[in-house]
Amino acid sequence: MMESTTAAASSDVPRLHRLFASGGLVHPYLSSGYFQQLVFQPSSDGDGETTHAMNDNFVDLAAAISVCCGVDSRSTQEDERFGIHQFESQSLKSEQDIPRRRLQLASEIGGTPVDGVYPRKHIILILCDGMGNSVLQHSLDGKTAYHEPSEVQSEVRSSFLMRNNQGARLKAVFPSTTPAALTTLATAAWPGRHGMPGWRLRDKKGCDYPGNDDNAKPPVQLLVLSDHIRDARSGKLAKDVGFDSWDEVFVEVPWARKLTKQQLGRMAHSTETKQQPMPCRKLIYINAYNGDDYQQWSQGGICTSPTSGCVDNNHRHDATDFSSWQMGEQEKDASSHKHSKTLFETAKIEETAYDTLGDPQGGTDAIAFFRHGVNAALNSVAKAEQSGASTFTYLYTAHPDRHMHALGVEHEGVSNVVKGIEREIERLWKVLGDRVGLLSGDYDSDEPTNGEDSIDATVLVTADHGHVTVHPEDMITLPENIIELLEYANVGVHGTGRHGYLHCRSGLQSTLKSRWHSNTVLSEHFLLLTVEEAIECRLFGPECMRLEVRPRLGDFVSISVGRKTLVTPMESDKYNEQCQGAHGSLLPEEMNIPFILLNRY
Repeated sequence: MMESTTAAASSDVPRLHRLFASGGLVHPYLSSGYFQQLVFQPSSDGDGETTHAMNDNFVDLAAAISVCCGVDSRSTQEDERFGIHQFESQSLKSEQDIPRRRLQLASEIGGTPVDGVYPRKHIILILCDGMGNSVLQHSLDGKTAYHEPSEVQSEVRSSFLMRNNQGARLKAVFPSTTPAALTTLATAAWPGRHGMPGWRLRDKKGCDYPGNDDNAKPPVQLLVLSDHIRDARSGKLAKDVGFDSWDEVFVEVPWARKLTKQQLGRMAHSTETKQQPMPCRKLIYINAYNGDDYQQWSQGGICTSPTSGCVDNNHRHDATDFSSWQMGEQEKDASSHKHSKTLFETAKIEETAYDTLGDPQGGTDAIAFFRHGVNAALNSVAKAEQSGASTFTYLYTAHPDRHMHALGVEHEGVSNVVKGIEREIERLWKVLGDRVGLLSGDYDSDEPTNGEDSIDATVLVTADHGHVTVHPEDMITLPENIIELLEYANVGVHGTGRHGYLHCRSGLQSTLKSRWHSNTVLSEHFLLLTVEEAIECRLFGPECMRLEVRPRLGDFVSISVGRKTLVTPMESDKYNEQCQGAHGSLLPEEMNIPFILLNRY
């Protein structure tokens, strides 16, 4: 006899809306005011939508940066023709204002080029992995609870990053994870569109038939932030498990590829007209992962120059998939690499060893390597100043994320790393205020700058997500009566257990939902939404989810409403005596990220 599924009729969507309205959870772009009106003053015709319904999101930032670099703003608008889910609710009035908001954000950062002239000559984006607003506050203002209000204000003003942070401005994407955010940065697309809404996403190529089928492909767990894009379960490369190209993994084109095509078109036109092509902003990528598959995809081509403190990355075979993809390069496409040499430059910095995390050496190394990255950025700007070029420099550091995953947010080692990052960013900004010092290569002068002969540059500091500390008692394993209903539980302490994607065995969705709501721990600490409900709530963005993306999310997404995190049985045993840093859900600590805009003009 089939068990009763009466409880399955209940939905956690109203509870999600209430949590958004109260501020207990943060929507990726809709404001708490919007949900307060939705919950407490529902309007049947939508005419009552609040005028402050939207917040800027990391997607808007990515789109604005692409426009500042010369990408046609029309190409950053999503194509909805290939959506799997059509929204039942009508389009929000505020969503129609997204293009204008993005252009406004672009004007603040660096402006859109006109006839090849860039309003802001140099733009430097610094992305510090995991350094959400709450991490900044704890690390740079950690003792405010013990100070009088006046002392608190003085201490906040003394912190360079806190002083310049527009803390309420920017929200992370959902899920609040690195692959979702970095793929958004590379494509200016929402996670529901770009194909990487999380870690180790389950997918399968092709259709199986009865009997032995030599062409049958097994399900895979896509791992993209690695040396090569591969199946995390078998270790095989993606191309060996049915994915013929990177574009079948990342289903959205990186904006750097669009920029390369635009420039190639201008070059062809200039050849025909015998005129000089319009100058293009040079894109400079600095991180410890240039060379992996993901970087290759997102960047599109590599032309490197050694810089002080950085590893020479001149050899193409050392490149990894993501760096090539990020710069717009297509797999098996040599021409994009050849033509991108005038557009792209990379520098590779070192990375802190895992076995030093928590030791003083780990923090010292992290700051030293970040310093090398800052110097590489300054070298690139100085070189461009001498040639008259305009630049966009993207400096990525995996810190303080790596430290927090191993130690938790509150560890002293995390605070030391954040303070070191702040010192280096402040040094960068000081050097950019002194043209003579920059061009002389003197990046460590103690002489004050008056800004009268400063470099025409904007520096923007942000993060991909924030962090929370998860203690052993917060780590929850799925009960056996839930596991027996699943084909794949995409959970884990570091990057998936706070937004678990649950793939049900065929036909057992209602049973899973009933059992979940009957379990006190699960129903109290996690929301269980069907993926369709999550899409309808616009958690993956305001556009329809792509057909290629939908299977990777399974049937349900479980969203943590506190510190409780779904972990694997192996992780439960491994971390039974130590806390870990985690992220991926919708808590304010995970979703509120810095918007630190430094601009002298």
